[in-house]
Amino acid sequence: MRLKFALLFLILVVYSFAYNPVKSNDKDKALADNSKKVKVKKAELTAAQDEDDEGSKSLDEVEEDAGIDDDEQDDDEDVKEVPKKKSHVKQKKSKKPPAKKDKTRKSKKNDQEMRPIPESTSIPNMTSFDFFEMAREHRIDKLREIINDTPTGDIAKMRQITEELKDEIEEEDDSNEYQACNADTSPDNELCHCDVHEIDCSEITMESGDPYLRTLDVAIMKKDFEPITAKFTKNKISRLQNDKVLPKFEKFVSILDVSYNEIRFIDNDVFKPFTNLTKLYLSHNVLQTVKKDVFDAAKNTLHRLDLGYNRIKVVSDNSFDTLSKLKVLSLDGNPIKAWRKEMFKGLDSLEELSLDNCNIENLPADIFEYLPKLVKLSLRENPLEEIPAVVAHLKSLKDIDLSVTNLTEIRDHAFAGDSDLEEIILEKMPFLTVVRDCGFCGLPQLKTLILNDNKYLQELHPNAFGYIKSQPGHKSAAITSLQIHNSNISTISEHMVDYDNLKTFQVGGNPWNCNCDTQFMLEEKFAFKQDSVAPKCTSPAGLNGRLLVTVRASDACEDARFLGRSGRFSSVLGLALLVGFIAIGTYYMVSSGKLERLVRRVRKEPEVTYTNLQNAGEDFALETDFQPRPAEV
Repeated sequence: MRLKFALLFLILVVYSFAYNPVKSNDKDKALADNSKKVKVKKAELTAAQDEDDEGSKSLDEVEEDAGIDDDEQDDDEDVKEVPKKKSHVKQKKSKKPPAKKDKTRKSKKNDQEMRPIPESTSIPNMTSFDFFEMAREHRIDKLREIINDTPTGDIAKMRQITEELKDEIEEEDDSNEYQACNADTSPDNELCHCDVHEIDCSEITMESGDPYLRTLDVAIMKKDFEPITAKFTKNKISRLQNDKVLPKFEKFVSILDVSYNEIRFIDNDVFKPFTNLTKLYLSHNVLQTVKKDVFDAAKNTLHRLDLGYNRIKVVSDNSFDTLSKLKVLSLDGNPIKAWRKEMFKGLDSLEELSLDNCNIENLPADIFEYLPKLVKLSLRENPLEEIPAVVAHLKSLKDIDLSVTNLTEIRDHAFAGDSDLEEIILEKMPFLTVVRDCGFCGLPQLKTLILNDNKYLQELHPNAFGYIKSQPGHKSAAITSLQIHNSNISTISEHMVDYDNLKTFQVGGNPWNCNCDTQFMLEEKFAFKQDSVAPKCTSPAGLNGRLLVTVRASDACEDARFLGRSGRFSSVLGLALLVGFIAIGTYYMVSSGKLERLVRRVRKEPEVTYTNLQNAGEDFALETDFQPRPAEV
């Protein structure tokens, strides 16, 4: 008997060690075994939440203080209904298992159903355990709704914990759970496409789990692949974290494009492993500041930086002072409040700067003092009513774009100064109506002028370029491209520019008045082959709708028609008079003998007369008288 009891006791001991109450199908028994322990921990958790004077705690700290494990459950009726969940909260130094070879995201909830939330749920009616379970199930929006609808004032800590919990969950989401470039193993379910030296993870939409890509922490499965270009555009990425941007492949990346995302935070050392990064595109995100430390890591390689269309209001002094090799910078679409020259200090190699749509009304005259190599400047879509003085006095500037600004006219010498501008772009100007006398004078290096799509531009002064009258050296004699496409110009002067030197002359889409002032445009040298819309006549009525290339000068101008007829008559009359003069002159020369003498003079023959012959006979007689006689025999 004793032996039997000993054997039975041994079996019970072994069974107790092998038995897991949480994993057992008898959930009620498992919950009952741990009821006392969990109740004590819940009480400690509630006490921790009420300590306002000690500051807010993150979810990890509260759970650690309370000692709550993911596998423990309460024995209350409300708790019984909660299925066991895997924690979504980031665990310190935890490692994720290898990702499945498809683009379906691994479920952190083990495919368990989430407990429904009653509509009447509020913070006072919720247990702390319910609070954290809701957060773990990613029902943050519902939790926020419950918090906002609760009138009590003691929920500030829970609101703060919720925000911290969201950051933790988002950070946990940015984990290496995706496999990219797996076309060999899963051709029909490839997450990102890899071709040659480019990985393209743009606009990823998945069918199950979270449908959006929220991380750059992807595992590249293609062997010997070196991603020089990496595209992650149009996703839901909210943060660039250290060691979680294409890990183990950073050294290959030269072009990184994460535009059109929801990036709000960038860790300071996130670009430190990118030893060959030359182009970085961060446009159309929600960045609010420019952190100097972020770009310091790429100071020796970065050539192009695009920060356009974020929410940057302030650019601190010396924010870019380490980017001495940067050549192109874009700050388009940012509501920057103040512009100071110190913002651009250190950009000694910058050649192109784009400040489009930044609500700029004017710029300080010394704003680009620290940009000695600035060649191209774009100020499109800003409410500028005057041309900034810095444009005319920046010697290095070659190209300026002032399109879609509020300029109403181009005044005398508007761009003249110390600059050597070669290209001026003034497109889609909503208020531009006229270019005044000598408006583009003082620009001896100007080669290209673009005035397209200005629906109110009606007048280009005949002396706009200084060809008729200007000071020495102020004529824009180098212009080779003139574009006034789709504007409201009806006539231009024949003497405005040297049309023979133009390589590009686009005038389509204007209501041309085909008269004597514009008849020079009807010559064959103006083929207008480069115009997308062939220029047409609007007036006079008889030529309305006719293409300029089909209209003759005589059809457009009455004077040209008259001059054409009179010119032909004058030619015939002049020829007849010439023939008559020649005939009369010939008869006179022959009858007077002058023609014969003229011929002899041309031949250089001596003139023979009676006197010459007589003198010749006398000389012969004298010569015979002095000849000695022969001796007599």
